[in-house]
Amino acid sequence: MVLIKKSYKLIIITLIALAVVLPIIIPIFLLLNDNKFTNNDIELHFNGDTAYSYVADQININTTHYRIPGTQGREDCAQYFITKFQQIDPTINFALHNFTILSVECQNVLFKINENFSNIVILGAHYDSRAKATKDLTNPDWPVPGANDGASGSAVLIELAEVLYERRQNLSVQIWFLFFDAEDQGSDVGPGIPGWGWCEGSSKFVQDIENFYNSSKEAFDAMILLDMVGGNNLRFISEQYSTSSLLNELFETGRQLGFTSAFPTDPTVASITDDHVAFLNYGIPSADLIINFWNAPSEWPYHHTTNDDLSHISSNSLEITGKTVEQFIYNNYYENNNQFQGNYPWSGDVNLLDSDVFIIIVIIIPIVGIAVVLLYLRSRSKKAKV
Repeated sequence: MVLIKKSYKLIIITLIALAVVLPIIIPIFLLLNDNKFTNNDIELHFNGDTAYSYVADQININTTHYRIPGTQGREDCAQYFITKFQQIDPTINFALHNFTILSVECQNVLFKINENFSNIVILGAHYDSRAKATKDLTNPDWPVPGANDGASGSAVLIELAEVLYERRQNLSVQIWFLFFDAEDQGSDVGPGIPGWGWCEGSSKFVQDIENFYNSSKEAFDAMILLDMVGGNNLRFISEQYSTSSLLNELFETGRQLGFTSAFPTDPTVASITDDHVAFLNYGIPSADLIINFWNAPSEWPYHHTTNDDLSHISSNSLEITGKTVEQFIYNNYYENNNQFQGNYPWSGDVNLLDSDVFIIIVIIIPIVGIAVVLLYLRSRSKKAKV
């Protein structure tokens, strides 16, 4: 009986130990075996100060309604993108994708370079700003400037377009720069616009995506989404809807550039419904570069408040994001490079436990295990007395 009792306790303790240790060891093992490459040695031209000026431009387009869907500010911002790309090259091909949400006219804006290539990488960001600052304790009905939540990713796309266009003849890929409307109006503690969901613009675009490419001759390699990439103290999360092999490659690319704080080895793990999800559902490997915006005030306390303004934007954060994506493009597509050993074609996908769920499991399983042992010992004690 003593031997059985000890064996039972040993099994319980072993199960508890495995439950705690395996969720830590397995992700580390997968990450270590998914990132065996070295960045190509190419000078990067992305300029964070220039990108910062593009954030400021968007904020100043309309300081009353900013870039809320259905407003003049939103229309003027779309025209601003067209102007900036025509300054790069007046002949750059662009398309306006018009759609309506509850009778409100909205518009995605798409620009293309290197259309002679049949393989496509999409770089995307949303540009609309939230209609109501629903997390603002003082002014919850005021509009959000959206400096980080919208304008930062769009600014990075413009600067990336400038630097990649200069090297377009060295790149073996077609690149889309895609600006989404109507992403940020869903409900958190309240709706941005009543009746709207999240990511309306990207969902509508993917519904119509075959109007924008020839599916018999062209194919998508990847989609990279930039969301809230310009705030102070940039620290990206491991977003779990993302294709892990693509997201891990972006993380390792950034780390090798020295951006270890922005691309930590122990990132927060969470699943975020964002503009990349529609592309994933279409079958395109996709990754979301996004921060932890929900654990205020430790991470990003300005999310969906009137304080999401230019004073909390960092040119360094913009440069970290832009240079990482620029390097990623050169790693995979510079002069038909066949030497790079990244994760292309980004078919591997491993989901990890969200950080909050993991913490709960680590806490609960030992408690349950201890309770089981105590109940067992108590039952044995009662039997011994009898």
